[in-house]
Amino acid sequence: MSNRAERNGAALSLLVISALVLGALFAFIANSPAARAGPCDQVGGVITGDWTITTPQTCSGIVYYVDGTININAGGSLNLSNGGIIFTKDAANPGYSLNVNAGGSLILDASYVTTDPVAIAPYVQLAFTVSGASSALTMKNGAFLKFPGWFNATGATLNITDSRITGFEDSELAGTGLDTDSNNDAPLIAWSASTNANLYRSRIERVYEGTVAGHIRLSTSSNLYAYDSYIGVDYSDDPARHNTLQVDGTSNAYLYGVTIDRAQDPPSMSTWQPAFLPAAGGSVYIMRWARVTAIDSTNFAVSGTALAATLSPSANAAQYPDNGMLTTPSQRTLWFLGRTLSGANAWDRTGPGGEARIPLYTDQITNSSLPNADSFGNYQVVATYTGPPLKSASGGVSFPAYPSLSLTNNTRQLTLTFSDLVVRTGPDLELRQSDYPTTVTVIQNQPFTVQAMIHNAGQTTATSTIIAAYLDGNLSDEVARVGGLTIGVGGSLSQTLNVDALTVAGAHTLMLSVDPDNLINEGGAAQENNNWANITLFVQPPPAGFVAIASPERDQAIQPGSPLVVNGFVREPDSTGIAGVLLTIELRHQGNLVASSTTTSVAEGFFQGTLDVPSGAAEGTYDLSVTPSAGSISPEVRPVVVQRNVSFLDRIVPILGISYLWFLLILAGAAAVAIGLTLYIKVYGLGKMVECGECGAFIPEDATTCPKCGVEFEKDMAKCSNCQAWIPVEVKQCPECGVEFATGEVEMADYQEKMRLQYDEVVGKFKEEASRQLGRALSETEFQEWWRKQPTFLTFEDWLKEEEEMRKMGSKPCPTCGTLNSVTATVCHKCGSLMRETARPPSGGSGGSAPMIQTRRPGGTPPSEGPSGGAAAPYAPSSAQPSVPSGTESIPRRVIRKPIASQPVVQKKVIKKPMGEGQEGEGQSDSSSDNSSEDEL
Repeated sequence: MSNRAERNGAALSLLVISALVLGALFAFIANSPAARAGPCDQVGGVITGDWTITTPQTCSGIVYYVDGTININAGGSLNLSNGGIIFTKDAANPGYSLNVNAGGSLILDASYVTTDPVAIAPYVQLAFTVSGASSALTMKNGAFLKFPGWFNATGATLNITDSRITGFEDSELAGTGLDTDSNNDAPLIAWSASTNANLYRSRIERVYEGTVAGHIRLSTSSNLYAYDSYIGVDYSDDPARHNTLQVDGTSNAYLYGVTIDRAQDPPSMSTWQPAFLPAAGGSVYIMRWARVTAIDSTNFAVSGTALAATLSPSANAAQYPDNGMLTTPSQRTLWFLGRTLSGANAWDRTGPGGEARIPLYTDQITNSSLPNADSFGNYQVVATYTGPPLKSASGGVSFPAYPSLSLTNNTRQLTLTFSDLVVRTGPDLELRQSDYPTTVTVIQNQPFTVQAMIHNAGQTTATSTIIAAYLDGNLSDEVARVGGLTIGVGGSLSQTLNVDALTVAGAHTLMLSVDPDNLINEGGAAQENNNWANITLFVQPPPAGFVAIASPERDQAIQPGSPLVVNGFVREPDSTGIAGVLLTIELRHQGNLVASSTTTSVAEGFFQGTLDVPSGAAEGTYDLSVTPSAGSISPEVRPVVVQRNVSFLDRIVPILGISYLWFLLILAGAAAVAIGLTLYIKVYGLGKMVECGECGAFIPEDATTCPKCGVEFEKDMAKCSNCQAWIPVEVKQCPECGVEFATGEVEMADYQEKMRLQYDEVVGKFKEEASRQLGRALSETEFQEWWRKQPTFLTFEDWLKEEEEMRKMGSKPCPTCGTLNSVTATVCHKCGSLMRETARPPSGGSGGSAPMIQTRRPGGTPPSEGPSGGAAAPYAPSSAQPSVPSGTESIPRRVIRKPIASQPVVQKKVIKKPMGEGQEGEGQSDSSSDNSSEDEL
């Protein structure tokens, strides 16, 4: 078993250690730098030596300075975005090149390739080759090649979109020492061996011009497909400047809306030289665009109309040579148009705006047609609305023959109208000038608002509508815009425009434009032309004035968590209202911003704004301010009070920061403590209680004056209750007579218990007497019924009262047993015998009385004390009370320890002394056996 335990322990230890190691490893991995979005071998900007790429490389935002050759081989690719490659060549190293080999790919995304003309003995020509099966070059998003030299492609695929191939400007070569004419052109282009080059909205410019001009050459089954692009060939008759596109007998060029360099046209067409030179067997095909719009009889666009073009005057459908002379365009053309071959987005159907862009084949240049082309640019276009009802409309379109190549000649607009058809189903947004007949006066440098009324005359609700405003019709100076508006069919919408502050003064116009970005198809040109209206403005400098707050009033109470409406006027010194003033409304507490809003004064200078007072705002005084943005107008600030609408008890006590409820509870608690303390002092006292020698009131032992009669007392002196000598209060034994004093206090409970025992002893005697009279033992109930009928009946309270009165007023002996009883007693408290009526002795006579505090009498001596009858009782009631209702209300007094042997009984220690020691008190108490027994209590 021990071995198993050891193995389990070892396994547990190994598990813990493994978990710690793995946790540390995961923490290291989690805190390691994030990997790059794509691998790039070159993370620095300078490349020295050759860079050979055989894996996919994605490099972003870096411009590389290359002092060497870049080779992109099979399996490798370089995707360069937002960066560039600059070859730093000089006369000593002219052989650096850029090579994309078979299976390699170069992608320039918003990036470029060029050479550096700023160097010692610079060499700016570069050889760029894309050759071999599956080699590819992609240029897009403004990419460019800029260098003289060579751009050769063999068996490659070239996709150039929104990019260009160009050369240096003359200014860039100034001061380099290079021959400008030989180095300011684009590279010579030779694409061969089944290279397919695709140009979309791109440019090949600055084609090489030298002693003999350079050319763009297509050979060995290569093809060029160009759409809306510029190719820098020309009709020049200067051999040093004349550039051409040359096509061998196995190659073709398909040009859609292509333009050429017409700046070099000779003055006389008789000397023009052809820009395109196909060899026998090769062709250059020229296609143009027909923009067809179909509308109904209300000039509303008709979407979904089928279009068919036939070569006029024949019935032959239009053909597309780049798609094998079929009657449908190639996939490449459809991709460029953003259309499909069939369906709702078919290339030969009008779209939502009733428009379609149809390519039409117009010219073919062959070796036999040179220097001109075979041109056939006349077409008949038929639009068919399938309805119901079925309707059709037709029209002709004609293009000028080659060599007329220009933007204007490459596109023809054709509108086909269905004269007996109404299909107005779309929205027709409209702004009417009649809605803005007056001049609007605004304040310079102050934002303002205008109301634009937008109408919809169409048959469809206009959604996501935008309206904008432009200063003085300048579309580049937009001063307001609101979007996301909806205008119902045949309805209108009044929309507020918040116009930015204008810095210019004087008369101006504010042009309103609905659907300024032309995002909503309204049907056609007629529907688009009613989207404008002008508001006449007069911008005046801000006048002097002041702000007057009308509401809320000064020191008005504000409820937290509720909106506060602020209104008033902005006026000139003569109380004329000022409209169009931007106002900032703020609520501040101790300088800190609590809430704010803005508003603008309107007619007569009236303004109104709303502040959202935070629900947690502290109570107190706040500053409410209304401040105009124009410095010439003075603001106003007034105090308001934030106060919660709560009951009085829930309000906060100033300074203390607590509610009145808690404040009153604290006061009540304090009062209760004070009252309780007073009652405690009154009933129980603080420490020892003694009797005033002047008035007999019980007072605290350490009192210097009597709170009842005002007499003053000596300090730290007391009278011995045995020999009546004045002695220090702290002594434990009288230095005169040697009696020893007790230092403790008898508790009230002990006193009551002892008195109860004495009472029960008396009751027991009566019970024995009752049993003798009746001749049988009595139960407690029978005895109580019998005793209540006897004249000797006495309750414990009455018995205790007589005991207390005896100690205070005096005593008389029982005629039967001789025991001393109170002078007012009617029954002996010991034997129960009836007491004869006798005159009550005066206070201080033979009855025992409690020692009393002696008063200080100026210049006198202590008064003599009358003789005391009997020994001093251990407890005495207050002299201020004629009787004590119960034993619990008796006030305990100090007792003395009984003297040893036959020493005389000592009276209670008096703890105060009178002023002056003229004489000592006299009349010590007599003693008896009864009193001795009471002292022992």
